[in-house]
Amino acid sequence: MMKDGDTSYSDEEIVRRRDAAIRRALNTPHKPTKELVGKTDRAKAQRETKALRARRSRPKDGEAS
Repeated sequence: MMKDGDTSYSDEEIVRRRDAAIRRALNTPHKPTKELVGKTDRAKAQRETKALRARRSRPKDGEAS
């Protein structure tokens, strides 16, 4: 382990940390970003705002402007 004020790691510490990081990366389940797209509160609010604006932009009586 490191001592206070020491900024370099021993070779054994480097190998231990590398192996631990690889083990964590391989054991962490994959979570694609695509699952998260559009599910945040901000995205929901934007959809509602978009729907409101779409209703306001339609001409009355179906006439073109």
